[in-house]
Amino acid sequence: MIKPTEEQLIIFLKESNAIEGVYDQESLDQAQKAWYYLIEHDKLTPLVIQRTHAILMILQPIEDKYKGHYRDVGVRIGARYGMNWHNIPKAIEEWCLISNMPDADAIRLHVAYEEIHPFVDGNGRTGRLFMNWTRCVNDLPIITFRASEKHEHYYRLFD
Repeated sequence: MIKPTEEQLIIFLKESNAIEGVYDQESLDQAQKAWYYLIEHDKLTPLVIQRTHAILMILQPIEDKYKGHYRDVGVRIGARYGMNWHNIPKAIEEWCLISNMPDADAIRLHVAYEEIHPFVDGNGRTGRLFMNWTRCVNDLPIITFRASEKHEHYYRLFD
């Protein structure tokens, strides 16, 4: 498993937060804690997904019942509606199975995760954590999308 250097990790997490308009040090600290929790696991499971979200979102301004728990409401993602929330647990189980396959395509998995959109908030940030976890376990370097280039590079993944 390739792990990023501390400098690479901080740049990735700062940019990932910035894509969502989150800039405070406390949120960066929580993102680091979420990464270190995640990278301890050699498989993604629904529990790991939910725990990673809980760690990342602990200080964020969403209702406590949504921190580490799948949404139970509909959401809009840009111009489209997210998956029906009743389907999220099964979709995440299936997504985890594919994510744990050798040589899984991290970018495609990230796009698929964002289509599931399992949480009321924090989907982009957790999704980018899981994308880079997949890259690390497949001995690839992490990818950092820059907030300043999110429209030219990052959001184009979802077209």
